[in-house]
Amino acid sequence: MTKLLSPLFLLLGIVIFGQSQIKVISKNSKKPVENAAIYCEDELLGKTNYEGVLNFKTKCKKVEILANNFEDETADVKKAMEVMLKPSSEKMSNIDKIIIADKSDPKALKILDEFNKREKENSPKSLDSYQFKSYTKFSIDVDKDSVDIFKNFIVSRKDSLSKVEKKQEFKKKSEEKDSLIGEDFLNAAKDSQMFLWEKATEYKYSQKFGDKTNIIDNRMSGFKNPIYEALAINISNLNRTPRQLRPENRKLFNFYVTDTIQIDGRDTFVIKFKEITDKKRQNPRKFNGKIYIDSQTFALKKFESISKKINEGNIVSVWKPINNKWFLAYEDMKVKMGDQTFNISKKDSVKTDTLKKGQYLSDRKKYHQKTFGNYLYVKNRFFDYEINPEQKASEFKGYSLEMRNSDGSLLQQYRTDSLTARESATYTNIDNFVEKHEFEKKLGFLTQLVRGNIRYKMIDFDLTKLISYDKYQGLRLGAGVKLNEKFSKTFSPDGYFGYGFKDHRWKYGLGLDVKLSSKRTSVFRVDYVDDVFAAGRFSNTMWDMMMKLSDINLDLHNANFYRNQKWGASYLYDISNSLTMRVAVNKEKQKVLFDYQYRDLGNSFDNVSTTLSFKYSPNDKNIMTPSGKYTYEKRFPQFFVNFEKGYNALGGELDYQKLDALIVHQFRTKLGYTNLKLFGGISSGTAPIWKNFEIAGQTERGLDHWYSSISTPSNLGFATMPSGTFFADKFVAFKVSQYLPFRFRTLGKRYSNIELEYQAAIGDFKNRGDHQFDFIPLDHYYQEVGLIWNRFLGRNFGVGFSYRLGHYQTSEFKENFGVKLRFNVLN
Repeated sequence: MTKLLSPLFLLLGIVIFGQSQIKVISKNSKKPVENAAIYCEDELLGKTNYEGVLNFKTKCKKVEILANNFEDETADVKKAMEVMLKPSSEKMSNIDKIIIADKSDPKALKILDEFNKREKENSPKSLDSYQFKSYTKFSIDVDKDSVDIFKNFIVSRKDSLSKVEKKQEFKKKSEEKDSLIGEDFLNAAKDSQMFLWEKATEYKYSQKFGDKTNIIDNRMSGFKNPIYEALAINISNLNRTPRQLRPENRKLFNFYVTDTIQIDGRDTFVIKFKEITDKKRQNPRKFNGKIYIDSQTFALKKFESISKKINEGNIVSVWKPINNKWFLAYEDMKVKMGDQTFNISKKDSVKTDTLKKGQYLSDRKKYHQKTFGNYLYVKNRFFDYEINPEQKASEFKGYSLEMRNSDGSLLQQYRTDSLTARESATYTNIDNFVEKHEFEKKLGFLTQLVRGNIRYKMIDFDLTKLISYDKYQGLRLGAGVKLNEKFSKTFSPDGYFGYGFKDHRWKYGLGLDVKLSSKRTSVFRVDYVDDVFAAGRFSNTMWDMMMKLSDINLDLHNANFYRNQKWGASYLYDISNSLTMRVAVNKEKQKVLFDYQYRDLGNSFDNVSTTLSFKYSPNDKNIMTPSGKYTYEKRFPQFFVNFEKGYNALGGELDYQKLDALIVHQFRTKLGYTNLKLFGGISSGTAPIWKNFEIAGQTERGLDHWYSSISTPSNLGFATMPSGTFFADKFVAFKVSQYLPFRFRTLGKRYSNIELEYQAAIGDFKNRGDHQFDFIPLDHYYQEVGLIWNRFLGRNFGVGFSYRLGHYQTSEFKENFGVKLRFNVLN
C-alpha cells in the first residue's frame, strides 16, 4: 500500500508546492545515478538519492547536473524531468575528480608558479627601450543586443507620458526638476550612447630614462575641458598582472588544466579558474574564467574573466610575442553598471500578507516593470610597436603623463574602426545635455575630493582642518579654505581657523601662493600662522594628503604643545618628475605651553631659521592639472629629507641645526605585502625641546582611563609608548608591517587579512640636563610587536593590539599593552 501511495504523495507535493522532480540515470547502463549534484547557477539545489531522484524548488529556467565519471548535462526546468548522463572519458574523469574534490590541479599550480617566475623575463620592461601607441574607447550604453528595443520603448513611453501629463498630480519642485533632468537624459540617450570617451596614447619606456605617457588626443562626451584626473585611469591589464595570477591570491581561487591547444602555431596550456566562496554549495564546474599560458616561455597569452552572474560582464585581454617579449595586443571589456527600470502598468492586485509590520509596498511590487541593463564597454587596441628605438632624454622631460591635444581632431588617425551613427551622435547629444544642466561644474567637486578637498565654485575646503582632538586643546573644530584656479590662475589665497574647547583659544593662519609656471610645480608662498603644535614632532613637510590623514589622531593623548607665531616665505619647485625641493625662511615667536625651562633662558624664544626639504620618489607617476600636480600612481620607494638651521641673528635667539630623514618602501613577496619605514634625525646647538625629537607615543601617560591605551595606526607612532614622554637629540627607528599572504572571509562579503607589525627605536640625549621637565631620554632599544585584523568580521574597521618588549618593558601588563582601531573610510 505504501509503495502505491508514495507516487501519489509525490505528485501532490509537486502540484501543491510548485516543486520540480528530476531523475538522473546512466545513458549506458540505464541505472539511477546516486549523488548527482543539481545546480542553479552557482547554487547547489541538492543531490539525488539512491534512486537518482531529487525534488527541488527554483526560479532558474535551467539546471546543471554534475556527477563523478559522467559528462556534465543541462536541462530545462519542468515539473517532472528525466536526464541521461553519458559516461566521461578517462581523461575527463581524472579532471572531474580534481574539480569535484574542490582543490586546485597540482599541474596548474606548477604552470602558474613558472609563469610568476618568468614574468620579469617575459615582460617588455626587460628590454632596453620600446614605444608603441594605443587607441582606447570607453562607452556606456544598454546591452548592444537591446539597443533597438530600448529606442522603441523610449519613443512609445514618451507618447504615453504626453497623454498623462495633462491630468498628472502635483509634484514638489525638487521632484519635478529631477524628473525633467531624467527625461532630458533619456531623450539624449535614445539615439546615442550615455557616454563616450576616446583616447589616443603614446607609451615610451627606457631603462635609462623611465616611463613616459603622452596623450596624443582625447575627447570626452559632455565635457569641453579635459578631466585630467580621469586621463590616468587605466582600465586595462597593461603592465599589470591580473589579480587571479598573483601569488598572494593563489588560495582565493581553484585552478585546473583542462586542455593544451594551438594558438598562432604555439602550444598553449588552458587553465580554468573559479573563485572559492561557499565550498559546500558552490558549483565546482562553474568557472570564472580561463588563463592561456604559452608552453615554451610560460608567458600569459590570453586572459578571460567572466562575471559570476549571467550577463554581468566579461574581460578579454590578449598578448603577442615581439622579439621574445610579450606585448599587450588588444582588450575588450564589458562590465554591468546598474539598471534602468521603468514602471509600465499598475498590477491588478498586490499581495500584502507577506509584508512585515511597518513595511510599505515598493514600486517594484505595485507595478509591472521594464528593465534595461547599463554596461561599460572598454576597447583597447595597441599598435606601432618599436623595439629598442633610439631615445633622447628630452623626450622624457616633465611629468610621467602629459597631454598634447584635447579637442578630438586627431582621433580619426588612430581609430581602428569608424564610429557608428549611435556613437557619433553621443558627442552632440550628451554635450548639449551636460551643458544645459551644468554637470561639468559638479564633476569638479569629485575630482577635488580625491585630493582631500571639498570644492564649491572657486573655493576649496580643507578636510584636515575640520576636527581634531588632543589633551591640550581638547576638541578642536575649525575650517580651512583656499581660492582655486577659478579665482586666478596665478594667485591663490588661503586661510584657516580653529578653536580648542579646552584651552579656549582661537588659532588661525593666512597665506598666498603665487604660481610661476603652468607646466610644472613652481610656487612662491608667503604666510602668517598663529597656532599650537606638538613639541618635538617629526617633520611632515612634503607628505601627501593620505599620509597626513593617517597621523590626524597622533596627539590624541599628548599635552606637550608650544605656541608658534610665524611669518614665513617659501619656494616649492619640481626639479623633475621624481624630485621636489622646498626652501623656506621663517621668523617665529615660540612659547612653551607646559611646565618647561630650557637652561636658564626661560621658555619663550624668538627664532629665525631656514629649512631645505627634498622629496625623491623615483617611481611616482604625475600629471600637471589646472589645480596643480596630481600623483595618479603612487609608487615606492620614497625618500624625505629636511634640514633646518636656526640663526642667532636678525632678532633670532637660537643657533641650532636639525636634520631628519624618512624612507618609505612597499613591496610584495611570497610572504605577502611588506611596508617598511626607516627614519631618524639629529639635532645640535642651542635647541629647546621642540627643536629636538619626541619619539611619538600614542598611549596616555598614567593610563588613568579605560581608553588610555586606545589609538589609531599612524605613520611613525608607537602604540605602547606613553605620549610626550620619550625624547632624543639623535635617534634612528624603523617600522615593518607584514600583510600575511592570504585573505579570509568571516561575516559579510568583505575579505579580512592579518597584518603583523614590529617597530623599534634607539637614540640618545647628549645634554639632557638642559631641559627641565619630566621626560625619559631614549638611550636604550625600544621595541614593540603587534597584530591587526583588518576588516574585522568583514566590517569597515580593523582591530589590533601591540605589546612592548625589551629594556622598557615593565612588570605591569597594561603598561606594555596597546589597542589599535583602524577605520576604513574609503572601502
